[in-house]
Amino acid sequence: MTGAPFFVLLALVSTQQPEAGSTIEEVPNEEAPSSGGGASSVTTARLDEPAPPGARTGGEGFGFSAQLEAGALSFPSGTPGGGQDLFARVYPALGLTKGETFVLRLGANLRLRVVDAEPKQQELDYGGYLRREDWDELSDAGQVVRMLRIGQEGRPFFLRVEPFVDETLGRGYLVNRYSNVLSPDYHPAGGTVTFVKGAVRAEVLASDVLAARIFAAEALLDIGRMASEDAKRFDRYLLRLSAAHEAGRAGGTSPTMTLASVGGDVALYKGERLRTWALLGGGARFSEGHTPDFGGLLGLAMEGQTSSGTQLSVTLQGRKQGGTFRFGMFGPDYELGRFSGVGLSEVPLAEEVLPSGFSGYLELSVAQGGPDRLMLLGSLAAQYFGFGRTDADVSAGFELPGARTRVLAHAVLTAVGDRPRYSLGLEVRQRVLNHFYAWGSGGTVHFPQPDGTLVRGVTAGLGVGVDFQR
Repeated sequence: MTGAPFFVLLALVSTQQPEAGSTIEEVPNEEAPSSGGGASSVTTARLDEPAPPGARTGGEGFGFSAQLEAGALSFPSGTPGGGQDLFARVYPALGLTKGETFVLRLGANLRLRVVDAEPKQQELDYGGYLRREDWDELSDAGQVVRMLRIGQEGRPFFLRVEPFVDETLGRGYLVNRYSNVLSPDYHPAGGTVTFVKGAVRAEVLASDVLAARIFAAEALLDIGRMASEDAKRFDRYLLRLSAAHEAGRAGGTSPTMTLASVGGDVALYKGERLRTWALLGGGARFSEGHTPDFGGLLGLAMEGQTSSGTQLSVTLQGRKQGGTFRFGMFGPDYELGRFSGVGLSEVPLAEEVLPSGFSGYLELSVAQGGPDRLMLLGSLAAQYFGFGRTDADVSAGFELPGARTRVLAHAVLTAVGDRPRYSLGLEVRQRVLNHFYAWGSGGTVHFPQPDGTLVRGVTAGLGVGVDFQR
């Protein structure tokens, strides 16, 4: 949506079904086992891609959409000491839907170099204009698939292929708020497949459907559902088994990792507007030739809705971890951390050894409003380590009534109090006419180098767009 490969939309925006109007979306409470016991309606809330006013939406038949954005983009060269280049940015997209069980949206973010500052790179661009780094490996072809969805969450089968902006597997013990769009030269499409059968829910995740990168899976067992046919026992005692492996063979090379976790959720209270859970989990990382490193956690999770309709989700955990293992290792900053765990020129996260000790983790999400009211979304995840380090992922957004104005912001803070790294982004969108809008964006970007270091820069863009749905 924006003029750069940023992560502004992390945790806030997912381009939903093109025929959907702007609304806070809730995943329904199906009779199948829930993904998080369950995954909070707040954590699954998104600001949908708003339909142009007057567009025909809804229905069980086919729906079509088209979009074209154009504008100017200031973008760094991505090399040490390099200058700031100017690009013409063009983004065409087409979409097709069938009811609520099929969505296909194809698009391409085309950055055409107009002004080439030192060091000169334009002669390497395709046709002398199209930025080569955006299309120079097989994984970059994945960016054409903006969204593919077959089935629905909670149904026996659900397939999803799209850029990951805030991806969590289960409770996030291994993959937590992960983004695969953080690196400005790497543009994969991620994918998940979910199967539900009786008391078992299985999910398989690939961070890059065209290359050997992160593969993860979780099996969730509803013990109450397995032991009884009484619906009151459903979703009360959950056992989850997870594993993840990083092959590190695309978007640059990085060390491999293999991790596993086991966890349990016990429902303490299940009411109409409030649910609370006790959490217990353990995890380990396995390395060839080394003794595995282990970790454990205890926590509480709460999700609910106030009488005014505000949705709230809170998770609080105490963790014991250290060495080469930590919970949520594949997190919001991982695509940079795989090259430099902290700062800009340190060891990769896979080789980072933390002091063994305790940490506290807090995750808070709030959603309020609706299509005809001010809509507010906010999300915070922060972990404080006993040796003085803090990692945080913060996002916030609002949309004015009528869905004509929206503002989205995001910040990832890594190793505050140690060797910090900050990733920031902002996007503003204003609809001027029913099918015509203006957009602006800005933020920081970090470019991985062949030697594993990161080069930091800033980017900003401004332009207009037209869209159509029926």
